[in-house]
Amino acid sequence: MIVQNLSAITPLLILGGGVVILMLQVAFFRGHRGALATTLLTLIATTTSCLFLLRTLPTQGHTVTGLLLVDRLSLFYCLLNIFTAAIVSAIGFHYLCARLAGQSEKPHHSESYPEAFYILLLLISLGACTLVSANHFASFFLALELISISFYPLLAFSVHGDRSPLRDQMLSLESGFKYLMTSAFATAVGLFGIAMVFTASGSLAFSTQPLTSDLYQAGLVLFLVAVALKLSLVPFHFWTPDVYQGAPTPVTALIATLGKSALVAALLKLVHTLQLFELPIINLLIATLAAASMIIGNLLALRQQNIKRLLAYSSIAHLGYVFVALLLIDERFAREAVSAYLVAYVLTTLSAFSIVSLVADSELPHTPGGAHPLQDHARDPFQRAFYRGLLWRAPVLSIYFIVALLSLAGIPLTLGFFGKFYLFSAGIQGQQWWLLIALIAGSALGLYYYLGLILDLLKRQDSAVAGDNRETPEKKPDSINMLKPAGCQKTSVTDRPESIALSGWLVLLLLTILLLGFGVYPSPLINWIIAL
Repeated sequence: MIVQNLSAITPLLILGGGVVILMLQVAFFRGHRGALATTLLTLIATTTSCLFLLRTLPTQGHTVTGLLLVDRLSLFYCLLNIFTAAIVSAIGFHYLCARLAGQSEKPHHSESYPEAFYILLLLISLGACTLVSANHFASFFLALELISISFYPLLAFSVHGDRSPLRDQMLSLESGFKYLMTSAFATAVGLFGIAMVFTASGSLAFSTQPLTSDLYQAGLVLFLVAVALKLSLVPFHFWTPDVYQGAPTPVTALIATLGKSALVAALLKLVHTLQLFELPIINLLIATLAAASMIIGNLLALRQQNIKRLLAYSSIAHLGYVFVALLLIDERFAREAVSAYLVAYVLTTLSAFSIVSLVADSELPHTPGGAHPLQDHARDPFQRAFYRGLLWRAPVLSIYFIVALLSLAGIPLTLGFFGKFYLFSAGIQGQQWWLLIALIAGSALGLYYYLGLILDLLKRQDSAVAGDNRETPEKKPDSINMLKPAGCQKTSVTDRPESIALSGWLVLLLLTILLLGFGVYPSPLINWIIAL
């Protein structure tokens, strides 16, 4: 039995061992490339162990000490989490290279060590893979807190690097502090709810049948409110745009994908194991959160001029979409719909944030520290004005961005359409008609601002300048040299990294191929999800 338990949690052991090895490596040898290599090797080893378990694990899964249930679905989500971590490590490498270049040439500088980024990334991956296997409120809570605690320093990681503008550092610290306060409040509410559930049922295991006592239902309501805070569902979304805007863009991509998908997957298991859809108050609460997030999230995104804030409100709406399938009585189809949409959401969001991050790194000014050098919106890579006419300055990059936006909008022949089609089918099967109306209305609003951003990309540079009174011919956006790859080497602080690294191009190409490939031919992905 001990051997079977250890075999079932091999992915978690590898991730934990990778964290320890990386910490020992950093203690004896500091190196950015070495830390990235160890991180990628750990993720590759974890992927291999997950694939092996998918072939050997029993269909019903394996329960480990009553705290974890390792089955095919949890291994599928673990693979999705590992893929997300690998992509974020790649764009994070480029992000850190751009901000650490030339630091050794300053005689009296405070050294910045990027290795902590990868240690925290592996810890978040460990928490996410544990969370999707949780079969007990204790393991659920501990895994969720491991993720949250690791995000606190990551959100403030812009303070590392001599070339991080002072304004970015202050925004990053603000982002980390706001997430800390919000997450701490959610933790307190969730713990109180778990205590009430234990008092009413006498058990913290997910196998407990639902009770009708007021104390039990009140505890579940508090617990779901804490989860809604973590997921930034309306009306608990107030922290999201500020945190997303201030955080380093690779970390924003991580919290918008891995930080949300793992929690949704764990919530799916909780809802169907405890059969919470049979409790009217829980059903109404989840449906209200979903409808409000779909409508209000998209409405707030309409007027956003900052790309990261726009994607933040967009992520709120997309999490509302996935809740349509969460209340299905048919557990098997609910698992299929949620899994399909989470894959589409994660890949699409990763693609969008990767493009924004790599463009921002390429436009990073060479002014070390000090005041923020971006004085107008046309020069700020996080403002929509910067992307006007981008197709004529960087056509390949713009095509990648257009594919990601079309997938977010759910346009056919993209993976986003495939995910939304599953949600529509789930809503019809569950007869959630008013949620379907909210889904259609939210999708229409999303289509408006996604296509508006695409039109900005297609505008010619002269018309973009004439159409915005904040821009003048003297302040036209600089052309971006996107043709030659750049490595991660130390340069003088007066040199400007004008090109995207080859690793960045490979990440964008891979994500775009997946978005279009599964959008045109989704059968392999569908068959894999059905077989879970």
